[in-house]
This record gives sequence, C-alpha cells and structure tokens, in this order.
Amino acid sequence: MEFTDKELLQLTLLADIHGALGIEDSFDAGFIRRMALGDNAWAISHKYPNHFRQSETPAEVKYVMDVLDLWELLEASIADLSDEERSQLDLSAGAATFPGFDGNNEYELSSIAHVLTDELNKWPNFKDRIHNSHMPTTDLYQRMLEEKDQQVDVYQPGLLSLDQIQAILRARIHPSRR
Repeated sequence: MEFTDKELLQLTLLADIHGALGIEDSFDAGFIRRMALGDNAWAISHKYPNHFRQSETPAEVKYVMDVLDLWELLEASIADLSDEERSQLDLSAGAATFPGFDGNNEYELSSIAHVLTDELNKWPNFKDRIHNSHMPTTDLYQRMLEEKDQQVDVYQPGLLSLDQIQAILRARIHPSRR
C-alpha cells in the first residue's frame, strides 16, 4: 500500500483528529500515523486485514518474514538439541543467534523487522532483538534460505536435525571462502 502526498496528508490529518477526539474503536490512530509517515504503510493492511480488499505484501517484507521464520526455526532447533549435539555444533561461521540487519545499508529491512516484531507483535522471540549486524546480511541470508529450502521438506514440519542446522549455518560463509 502506497499513498500519494495528498492521501498521506489526509490520512495523517484524520489520524490526528481521531486521536484529538479520543475516539476509542478498533483502529489505533497512532499506529496508522506512524506507519504511514514511516514508509511502512504495508503494515496497516497487515494489522487490519479485514478492512482491505487487496493488499500485496511488498517483496522486501516477504523477504524479512522469510528471514525471521528461518532464524526462529534455527534457534528453536538449536535449543532442542541435546548437550552432546550442541557441543558438536560448528560455530566457525559465527554465533547461532539472529544477528539482525546492517543499520547502514539495510536500514529498510531493519525497519521492516522492527515493525513486524515490535508493532505487529509477530515473531515475539525477536521483540527488542532486531540489532545492527554491522555488516551486510542480504547475500548470506539468501544463501541460508536457499540451503534451508534444500534441507527441509515443507510437507514435514518440525525442528531441524543437527546436520540440517550445520548445513544452513555453513551457508553463511561465502562459497569462495569455504
């Protein structure tokens, strides 16, 4: 969902009026205003899906959702490993926790992740955990997602095995450095 300048002005004025009148209904005027002014208008239709006929989720939002799904699965699978299996975990590619997105070059992705976790309360395990990775992550997350697709049968939901975890974590390393 994108707004023209005119629509954005109308929306923010209506949100201000809604708030000033103290109207308490199913709409959070502050949320709508923040999302519209913060270039996260897509979040409005995610919070209020019954009020929109069609709303296409932007590709960047889908990508961040996929990354959060991946890390949620990885972290849950690692937590479920036995102590013996955990000791075998190869962490040469880095810690096995979600590092976030690069605050300089991936600010939009970081902003999307903040909205998903902190505003929309999706992925509660990542609430207040969207950090600055201080390095570009897009390529390495894409490699990890591709490896996950090879490792995981979508028709067999469940946690990952140690070997699957290892393969996905190794995908963080660029192929030229393996």
